[in-house]
Amino acid sequence: MPRTRARFCWTRSLVDACTRAFMRRRRHSKTRHSTANPAPTPPTMGPMDEGEVDGEGGEGEGSNWVSVLKEEVRFRTYIELADDDDEAEALAAYARDLSSALDELREGGARLALRTGARGAAVDVTGVSAATAAGLTVEGTLRKSGRPVSVRLRHLTSYYDAEEHEGTAEQDALIRSEMASAAAEERLRLQRLSGAAGWCQLVRELGSEVEAAVGVGCELTRYPAVYVDKIEGVPLSQLLDAGSGCGGEEDETPSPERLEHEMSMIKAVATSCLLAMRGAAAVGLGFDGTAPFAEHVWVQGPPEGARRAADWSVVVGEVEPLEERDPSERFSAKDLVRSALGEWLREWWRSTAPKLSIVDGRTPHEGYARVLGRYGVLNWLLFGWADEQLDGESILQLVQHGPVSERSAEEREAAQRRWAAFTQEAFVRLGPRRFDEMNAQIGQMNDGEISVDDLLARARYFMCPDNEDLHAALGQMIRG
Repeated sequence: MPRTRARFCWTRSLVDACTRAFMRRRRHSKTRHSTANPAPTPPTMGPMDEGEVDGEGGEGEGSNWVSVLKEEVRFRTYIELADDDDEAEALAAYARDLSSALDELREGGARLALRTGARGAAVDVTGVSAATAAGLTVEGTLRKSGRPVSVRLRHLTSYYDAEEHEGTAEQDALIRSEMASAAAEERLRLQRLSGAAGWCQLVRELGSEVEAAVGVGCELTRYPAVYVDKIEGVPLSQLLDAGSGCGGEEDETPSPERLEHEMSMIKAVATSCLLAMRGAAAVGLGFDGTAPFAEHVWVQGPPEGARRAADWSVVVGEVEPLEERDPSERFSAKDLVRSALGEWLREWWRSTAPKLSIVDGRTPHEGYARVLGRYGVLNWLLFGWADEQLDGESILQLVQHGPVSERSAEEREAAQRRWAAFTQEAFVRLGPRRFDEMNAQIGQMNDGEISVDDLLARARYFMCPDNEDLHAALGQMIRG
């Protein structure tokens, strides 16, 4: 996977120059504190003895476990790891180690919870799913309802958190202000994307909450936070091996079924990302030129052997890389093609092609050829078409419905007249309720939530047997 600096420095705009320097990849041997002069205790955190860490010294929600995690699993270690290894791998290792430390606290008897304010709704914390220099994504359940949620909290509360030595009161205040601003900006983007296909969503009843309160008494600390619905599945980067191609390192000759499985996943990812981009464009937002990344696209799929992109569920989990766009600007697929995710998928294809014995665009293996023939609609992504060929609506139409022959203006006008006549007849014969159901199913197909076959199968329930001819006409109109 290409090394992309932007992955590791997600929070570069969130903190002052000293903190940004902390997040840059560099060796710290000259600036490390010696054991003779240990780093001072963070000024914003009260002392915490062993009994409190084990849950023996506090009541209610216990001591500040976020502070304990930050001290036990220092981010600096992972900066050095990223000098030699992939940066996304380093962040993943950081999150895993934080989650392991959290498990140890739980085994020691600590009460791992937070509240949406000092007296707000309680969330029982189960683990850490993601982490950066300035933020943690913790998984948990609402204590009252048992609903799973993800809490994205900004854990930098002082200059010490960033640089491991004390700063001035002004520097501490600036970092806290920047963390609150970052959380507020993320919340605002999510509010603008509410209901948009392909995006993670705010927890409905907690969408206006601005903080997570951790600890009790003198240990209580309020962190800026955003509450989102738990995203099911795993990051795409864990499902596809871009460096080794289809089947991974151990499968030099993947089966046609394995190729079909991975190609259907890629088609689902491409479709969902395009729908997400279209939804963002409608509210004046767009990717910043590098995002999305493979680790920010979450995929939940069917068992091995899936053959349809509609069988997969795909969610874009990060909104921080979105920037303001002119809402009147026509959405383009080039943002996806030129993104880190687009390059990552092309690397997968470059690693896969030799396994399929492809020469001059062809493979002698009949099974591979049949699969590839069904996924030619991904050529724009896997081969990086020119920008002028990447009109968003045209590419979305291609991915969802396949290539369509170019029609003349007269043919398009005739098709529009036929569709208008069909909808008028359908309204009269089906009645308002079933007509609205038909339109709702067509809308789901256009949004990539169901396939054409799914649409026609569902339409049969409210059209047939009384309107077999109308159902046949719908199939002919949809398939073109």
